[in-house]
Amino acid sequence: MNRDASWMVLFDIDGTLLDTGGLGCEAFRRGLARATEEEDDLAYVSFAGNTDRKVLAQVMERRGRRFDEVHAQRIFALVAEELRALLAEAAVREIPGAGAFVARLAEAGAALGLVTGNIRACAYLKLGSIGLDGYFGFGGFGDVHAERSMIARSAVAAARQAGVRTDRICLIGDTPYDVAAGRALGVPVLGVASGHYAAPELLAAGAGRAAADFRNLAGWMEWLEETLESQ
Repeated sequence: MNRDASWMVLFDIDGTLLDTGGLGCEAFRRGLARATEEEDDLAYVSFAGNTDRKVLAQVMERRGRRFDEVHAQRIFALVAEELRALLAEAAVREIPGAGAFVARLAEAGAALGLVTGNIRACAYLKLGSIGLDGYFGFGGFGDVHAERSMIARSAVAAARQAGVRTDRICLIGDTPYDVAAGRALGVPVLGVASGHYAAPELLAAGAGRAAADFRNLAGWMEWLEETLESQ
C-alpha cells in the first residue's frame, strides 16, 4: 500500500472489475441454506448494487425472524466457504481492461481501496480469481454495514487508519448506488456501464464520465487525472 499516494481510487467489485455470472448469489443461497436448514431461492432479492448485510436483512424480513450477530457471522462464513468451492469450478470474467487499469494505477502510485457490498472474505476470493487481490490493501465491506454510503465512509476511515493521507479521492462503480455512495462521501464517481445500467443512467445519477469497460486505458487515465486534479 502506498501511504504517500497523491490519489486514492476506490473500486466496487461486481460489475466493475469482474462478473462471476451469478456465483455470489448462488453462494449466498447455499450458505444460507446450510446455516438455517431452509432452502431459499432468493428470487425476491436484487443483488445488483446490494450489500450482503442488506440481503440478510431482506431475508429476515421475508421470514419474519431476526438473526443475532453470531448467527449472521455464521451465515457469512458459510457463504464464503460456498463461494470458494464455486470459484474452484467456474471461470470469472474480468471486465475488459480492468486488470491493466488497476496495474497502471498501482504503478502510478495510487492508493487502491474497495467499496463493496461483499463481505470481506468474498471480496478477496472474487478478486483473487482474476489475480487482483494483492492490489487492494484496505476497504469497506458488506459484512460490516448495510448501506453503501457507510461502506464508503468506512473505506476512507480504513485508509486513514492505515496511514494513507490524501484528499484526492475518486470512486469507480457500475450502479447508481455506487454513484450515490460517492456523492455521500463528497467525491467524484466514474461509471462502468458493464451490464445492469447503461452509461446515460450512470451519468444521470451523477457520474462524471462513464464507459462500458476499461479497454481505453489512456482515456481512463486521462479522465481520472482530470477528475482528481480538479479537487
